[in-house]
This record gives sequence, structure tokens and C-alpha cells, in this order.
Amino acid sequence: MSGAWERTHRRHHLVHTVLDEVVRTGRPEVPVVLRADVDTEFGDFGGFLREVQRRWYRAFDARLDGLLESPPADPPAAARLLWQELAGDLAGTRLLLDGHAEHPALAEFEAWHRRALAEVVGCDEAELRGERRAAARSATCWWRRATATA
Repeated sequence: MSGAWERTHRRHHLVHTVLDEVVRTGRPEVPVVLRADVDTEFGDFGGFLREVQRRWYRAFDARLDGLLESPPADPPAAARLLWQELAGDLAGTRLLLDGHAEHPALAEFEAWHRRALAEVVGCDEAELRGERRAAARSATCWWRRATATA
């Protein structure tokens, strides 16, 4: 097995171990016994958060792209439901990210993602969480449209 593959496997396992513990305890924190491993694998807590964030957005974006292949009548409502379903499926991920939403490591990609959602779906993440309503807007393959304008 190559060194890169071993590192990828260690990181994957570590992320899942931490997220399982977050779900078990209901606390959005890295257990003390895993903090040194997180620092070794990801450089620091911010690097770990960015990895968890990438995994969240990858899962969300893949599901959203599939949803928008046949655009729903109300894209913001459909995206909101998708967000809520994924948050249920990835409860530890959402708990950790929501618990550290103000961490500077998350700001850059979150800002990009908010702009992309506003452009393509007509809402932002606050609206997906049900915090605000947005006007319905038609959308097609959101990922391609967002990256074409980025």
C-alpha cells in the first residue's frame, strides 16, 4: 500500500471516529484522546474542520446536482428539504460544523458556497436551515452553472 493511500485511509478513519463520538456524546468537539492524532493528520483543528466541511459540501452538492437534473417547481424548498435530510444522515458532521460555524477555517469555502447557492437555487444556507424564505427560481445543474461563473 502506498504512503498516500495509507494517509488517506488514516484521515478517513479519524474523521469517522471523531464524528461517531460527536454523535454519541452530542458535543461538537474532538475527544481529548484524539486531539494529537487530529493535529498530526490535519495540521490543526482548522485543517480538520475544513476536511469535514469539504465532505459535507461534496455530499450536499452531489445530491443537489441530482435533484436539479429535473428542476423542481420550488428549488429553494427542494434544496431546504435536501439539506434537512442530509443533516439527519450526517448528524455528527452538522453538529460539528454548526458548533464551530464561526471558526475562520470555514469562512472561505462557506462564502463561496453561499454565493453559488444564491446564484443557482435562489437561496443561501440560512434559508436551507429554514431561517428565511426565498423566492422560487428555476435552476439547472447547479454545480456547472456555479463553477462557470466563478
